[in-house]
Amino acid sequence: MKSSYLSLLAFVASALAQTQVLHPNRDSKMCLDARDRRFVNGTAVQLWPCNDTPAQQLNFDFGPTAIRFGETGFCLDATASPTDGTPVQIRDCNNLQEQQWLSAVTAIGDILCLDLNSSDHASGTVVQVGTCVKGKTNQIWTS
Repeated sequence: MKSSYLSLLAFVASALAQTQVLHPNRDSKMCLDARDRRFVNGTAVQLWPCNDTPAQQLNFDFGPTAIRFGETGFCLDATASPTDGTPVQIRDCNNLQEQQWLSAVTAIGDILCLDLNSSDHASGTVVQVGTCVKGKTNQIWTS
């Protein structure tokens, strides 16, 4: 990986260290979701209609931090050697750089952002990492 950190582009957290959900580009009906509500290593991360289940509840702070699914021991993970288009998954929280996320893009180096492979926000849309592009709507996330 070319950068020490991954980033969530235009991510806005309303509170620190609380359980929250992430919405793609202000679409409050869709949420970041652990596919099939499964908490096992390698489970895909997708968009799904918001349903207030643990598969959509995230805990995080500002700064380089892991994003943990609720009270589980599973974190948002970009894999050990992510490149543009690598699907995001969940894995046991491990404090390695593939689980370190920032709350905003910086202009240093090639940083990968949480990204969608489609702009339509359909149920089941794969969440991936992609090269950060200022203003790219597929990389805008809100809580």
